[in-house]
Amino acid sequence: MKNKVMLAVIATFTALLAACGGGSSGESGSTVGSGSTTGSTSVSGSTLPTSLVHLAGKFSMPAQDAGGWSILTPSADSRLIYVSTSGNDSTAQTYLPSSAQVGADPFNPSGAILPFASIDAALAQARAGYPDYILLKRGDTWTRTAAIAMKAGRSTAERQVLGYYGTTAARPVIKGYGLNFGRASYSAVIGIQFTASQRNPNSPDFVGFANVPNIAGFDGLGGYNNSLVGGLLIEDCWFDWFSGNVLQSPQATAPVLTDVIVRRNIITNNYSTNSHSQGFYSDRASIWLEENIFDHNGWYQQGGAVFSEQAEGKATMFNHNTYFGSARETVFRNNLFLRASSIGSKFTSNTASGTNVVKTWDLLIDNNLYVEGEVGVSLGGNDDQDNGPRWRNIHFTNNVMTHIGRTRPTLRTLGWGLDVDDWDGGKVTGNIFAHWGDATLNNNFAIFSSGDTNDVTYSGNIVYNIFSGGPLVAFRDGAIQRRTKFTGNDIWTNSAGQVMNYTLTGNGGFGDNYYYSTRNPSQWFMVNGAYASLAQYQTAAGDTTSMAGQRSYVAPERTIESYLAAKGLATDMDSFAALLCTQSKFNWRTDLGASAINDYIRAGFARN
Repeated sequence: MKNKVMLAVIATFTALLAACGGGSSGESGSTVGSGSTTGSTSVSGSTLPTSLVHLAGKFSMPAQDAGGWSILTPSADSRLIYVSTSGNDSTAQTYLPSSAQVGADPFNPSGAILPFASIDAALAQARAGYPDYILLKRGDTWTRTAAIAMKAGRSTAERQVLGYYGTTAARPVIKGYGLNFGRASYSAVIGIQFTASQRNPNSPDFVGFANVPNIAGFDGLGGYNNSLVGGLLIEDCWFDWFSGNVLQSPQATAPVLTDVIVRRNIITNNYSTNSHSQGFYSDRASIWLEENIFDHNGWYQQGGAVFSEQAEGKATMFNHNTYFGSARETVFRNNLFLRASSIGSKFTSNTASGTNVVKTWDLLIDNNLYVEGEVGVSLGGNDDQDNGPRWRNIHFTNNVMTHIGRTRPTLRTLGWGLDVDDWDGGKVTGNIFAHWGDATLNNNFAIFSSGDTNDVTYSGNIVYNIFSGGPLVAFRDGAIQRRTKFTGNDIWTNSAGQVMNYTLTGNGGFGDNYYYSTRNPSQWFMVNGAYASLAQYQTAAGDTTSMAGQRSYVAPERTIESYLAAKGLATDMDSFAALLCTQSKFNWRTDLGASAINDYIRAGFARN
């Protein structure tokens, strides 16, 4: 294996895509819509890159209200099944949307309804293949001993729904177990809190580390007879203290999962004592992931001397906030990825033997915020036969990474930004990599490109204040990287490492970059294994327009902590995470989202 660093309905999209990113995608595209999410500072008139504009037709996003929440409307023949802990399974009734007791809003019935008491009794009334609604009373709590087996709806326009009713601020709470989507295509889960309290060491329900079971918050397996094919919507839910969440179709001969929408959820505190644990694991699926909060997934406590030790929920190098294998036609936008065990967002495209095959393609990762963990994003893992590309049409745009590696979850002393390996076309544009590393945490980089990679453009990226003993940007395996373009980027460091490691034997154009280091100018670069000056690098790269110098920015020291302080909030990450866990449809603060925070940090890098 080559030298690697890591294991590594369209109209309704009008408002949705308007908030997509804080800057240009780096590729002119088709304007899908304009406007902005209510209360946000996002840029209007955003576009999908030309090569990804078809993604707008891949997801059956419901219409949204002024606050950006999905509008779900029962069909004339929908059963409305209400559930409350003060209900009675013997006297409960089901209703139609036209029932007098329901009134104008099925989520807030105007008459005296007769709810069920138990979720199982309510589920028994729901019909597979129908747009039935099981609605739990807000503020009520149920404890379960098994997962809720969701049933399929009629279509993406007529989903079966597990949701809520009432006006209490608190979500309905389900303790113990989560959801199973195994036979639940065309279904939606909206506005419910799921907590595996028996796995929470801070809960009186905790059963001890020796006894905690591995339980998924949500689980869906496709590829089998009558099983899940897609059309899912998960919105405004909180999944807490599980061992993972999984949606996958792992059989290569089976259809992939398609049209899966996961938005505005909270996924926190996943860990395992005897296996790998991810915040969200997916394989062979097409997923729209937006405005979610991922925090502290893959670990309960800091790891030991052995990086794979799992006892009592220790952090390991195998656990991440998200882990997506063989992803295709997938979008990550405006998510918060905080405090991962290892990687904020890990993607794999594996070829176990023979000739490399492209198994991940048409991927957009836009305007997300990555804080802490040990690695920001890996787009190069894992199995590689070193004989061709494994990824195609990958776009990593307008993201912010900061404080990578700061808390050393697995005790490793590293802070890695973005891994690019074996890409057949893509763009890395408009990203900010800033503020991590020190003399004891110096195995760091912003961008590492390697392998059979071709036609990738890097533009408008800023690398600032990353302490490293090595290069901040590296292009390895130069003989098999082709037509790389690197223009309009700013790289600044005051550490002992190099600005760039350049090994390319040719490129698609290097120029108009600003480079600065406090190191001896004759050692700013590595070119084919030897220290090099700017002039020597320019000769090797054919770069006639890049300059040595420091950009003058408005406020480059801005961080997540300074953002919180400016809003009068506590600045520690535990307090920030606790505040994020209060986010819901009934209490949604756009100023706590990735878009607002990224805009603040990005504005600090405006040039004087």
